[in-house]
Amino acid sequence: MEKTYILSVTVDPMNVINVLKELVAIESHTDGRPIISHVTGILVDLGAHVTRYGPEQKPAILAEFGTGGPVFSGHLDTVVMGEWDYEQGQIINGNLYGRGSTDMKSGCAAMIAAAETLKDDVPFCIAFTTDEEIGMKGAEDLARTETLRKAPIVLVGEPTGLKVGTGEKGVLWLEGVVKGKPSHGSMPWMGDNAILKMAQHLTSVTPYTEKEGMTINLGLIEGGSQINVTADTCTVQFDVRYPPTMRKEDVVQAMETLTGLPLTVKYDLPPISIDSNRKDIQLLLELAPGACTCYFATEAVKFSPPAPVVILGPGEQEMAHQKNEFVNIDQVKEAEKIYTEYFKRISS
Repeated sequence: MEKTYILSVTVDPMNVINVLKELVAIESHTDGRPIISHVTGILVDLGAHVTRYGPEQKPAILAEFGTGGPVFSGHLDTVVMGEWDYEQGQIINGNLYGRGSTDMKSGCAAMIAAAETLKDDVPFCIAFTTDEEIGMKGAEDLARTETLRKAPIVLVGEPTGLKVGTGEKGVLWLEGVVKGKPSHGSMPWMGDNAILKMAQHLTSVTPYTEKEGMTINLGLIEGGSQINVTADTCTVQFDVRYPPTMRKEDVVQAMETLTGLPLTVKYDLPPISIDSNRKDIQLLLELAPGACTCYFATEAVKFSPPAPVVILGPGEQEMAHQKNEFVNIDQVKEAEKIYTEYFKRISS
């Protein structure tokens, strides 16, 4: 862990869209170090005290502007690129295209741009990670710091269409295994095909009950050893998201009833429910176009408790992980304004 102390310097006014284009241009799926180094340079130039945490190849940083104060939280990593039809950072009809443009480099860009305005007025911090999509080890390390534990609020900039996220679903990754009996592929009647047996367990699985309820993604399935051998095993993995009104145990039981499979929990994050009557949430609602519940999990779950959390960022939830992902540039500019005004209000 290395800490850098730099005096505040004078910089030209920051253009949030240019910052976003720079972030989108840096590939950050496989290695988080290049984008963390780029962002660290910007924040140090703005006068931040930057401390590095997390795994070596997927680092996290805490950039402190003064002591204490609210915390901006964001992740700079993305899912894989996949097929694409536009240049990274290309703007068409007011939308900026690029992997991570919505999830969630636009939120990070707005936080960086807001920092330039806020740095001489109020104390605050920025917590950025590069392993949110898989692992959240960086957020776990940051959550143990005194700065995060004692923060008056942590604002997570995940895409909410600029609405105030007052809750998020929990995550359960479940695994089921079916055993069969191998035989020569020319004599399948001599074996017991585990893939065919698994297929019978999956006939009742649908993608979701409804958006606000429990959703099921059949994410991975693997069976057999080679084409001319009857499969003697088949494994399936489900990504289940569930609202704060459900308990983890109830979700596992519902999935076992639905599939007829004994299921093992491979990964889980609890849901979060945020009280919209809190004064700090009411202050943010005055600046936002409404409230929502996030369909996905965020690093807020790693910070709360003890820190109070809230979720708000540019971009629509449904755009995350999509082919030709994009964000509306007016939303990014508006996010910068909301972040700046909110941190001023909450610090007064």
